[in-house]
Amino acid sequence: MKGSFLVKALLLLGFCGGAYAGSVTVEGMGREITINQARSKVPHGKKVTDTSCTTIEVRLDSRYRCTVIWE
Repeated sequence: MKGSFLVKALLLLGFCGGAYAGSVTVEGMGREITINQARSKVPHGKKVTDTSCTTIEVRLDSRYRCTVIWE
């Protein structure tokens, strides 16, 4: 009975590796400043794997929404 539960739990959760990805999104006025603010929120010791930004027009000004992904 316990073996059956364990098999079902592993199938439900999947066979995940040890790496868990995380991300943070920050919005700001300057692209580079916004990227740096997002990078400052990455946990110590984690490796940044991707950075992306979207430009948002607010009235006549550009704002940036940048996301940093780590593993």
